[in-house]
Amino acid sequence: MEIVFIVTSSLFFLWIIRQLFFWLWVWQQNDYRYDRFVASFRRNFRKHQLLFVFFPFGKWLLFFLYGYVVFHTEFLVAYQYAIVALYGTLSFFLLREIYFNQLKKPQITLRITILIAVILLVILLLFAIPLLDRFFWLLAIDLLTPMIITTIVLLTSFPIEIYHDSQIEKAGQKIRQFPNLLVIAVTGSVGKSRTKDYLATLLKAKFNVVKTDGKDNTLIGVSQTILRNITNKTDIFVAEISAYKPGEIAMLSELIKPKIGVLTTINSYYLSLFRSMDAIKKTNYELVESLPKDGFCLYNGNSTNTKALYKKSRKGKVLFHVTTTGALPIGNLKEFTAYDVVHTAKRTSFQVAFQGRSIRFSLHQFHHFEALLPAIYIALQLGISEQEIQRKIVHLK
Repeated sequence: MEIVFIVTSSLFFLWIIRQLFFWLWVWQQNDYRYDRFVASFRRNFRKHQLLFVFFPFGKWLLFFLYGYVVFHTEFLVAYQYAIVALYGTLSFFLLREIYFNQLKKPQITLRITILIAVILLVILLLFAIPLLDRFFWLLAIDLLTPMIITTIVLLTSFPIEIYHDSQIEKAGQKIRQFPNLLVIAVTGSVGKSRTKDYLATLLKAKFNVVKTDGKDNTLIGVSQTILRNITNKTDIFVAEISAYKPGEIAMLSELIKPKIGVLTTINSYYLSLFRSMDAIKKTNYELVESLPKDGFCLYNGNSTNTKALYKKSRKGKVLFHVTTTGALPIGNLKEFTAYDVVHTAKRTSFQVAFQGRSIRFSLHQFHHFEALLPAIYIALQLGISEQEIQRKIVHLK
């Protein structure tokens, strides 16, 4: 039985490392914030029933069956082999994840390295001092692992939050040193990153542009971008900003003080956090409220919720949208419309109506026009020529 336990222990630790990587990946994706973590867990619960329901149910069933086995020792060997079968099955699914490149792993940072070391140390200490049957003890540690990870993540958050607060304050002081810096903020439920990337690409035709990287759309992510990348040579800062509770867009806007805003599609993606669409719309509208009198905001007219905020605003505003019609739309000069979209095997072309005139652009491959339109509009407003814009968008990836 000793050899069986050694093999089972090896499979157990493989699974524990997989669990460690997965849960730390979830925490990292959600900026180590409990509210985001819970919302992400709820979304993943629906997608991964096998992970969140079937396996935990089987583990808890075996856990409580141990109480019966204690008083009926003739079933102990069968119970132990059931645990062997459990970790053999889990290892199969682990190998399947590795084979199909589905294994979730956190990005290795100093914080992740420390968390992995501390959590593994705690698990190894528990493994070294089994208080009950060794096979049952493996199961008990496995069930405790998510709680151990959560506890250690939350315990290490407090000193890190203090550090983050100091970084945010430094970023605020630094960005105030550049009063001529044009700041463009992009928010919404979906499409923020793509819109930000298109904006930065087009504006680089004429300006020195800094943008937030990846999903660095929180206070600390935006602050670190400011501290790392903005210099006295930077002309434009394109910042993707996001919120997981009311007031966060206002806080980010207070930090960067944008002059131009972009509201992408607003939908129910964050409904599990905000509880109502009204709360989601109100939070996104915080960007509009932060804009100066000489600023303006672009609104996605293909999104019903975003269009409602466009109608509500009394500040400078532009509605952008894509229409399926092939004719030049007749409408308000404040609207920026893509129409007459033509797809061929090698390229896609479309017209945009802009201040009473029409301009045609073409791309080598399909792109999300709703994300591209605000980039084209702002580029034109900032004096970038149609030819320069065309040269940039034809190479978009």
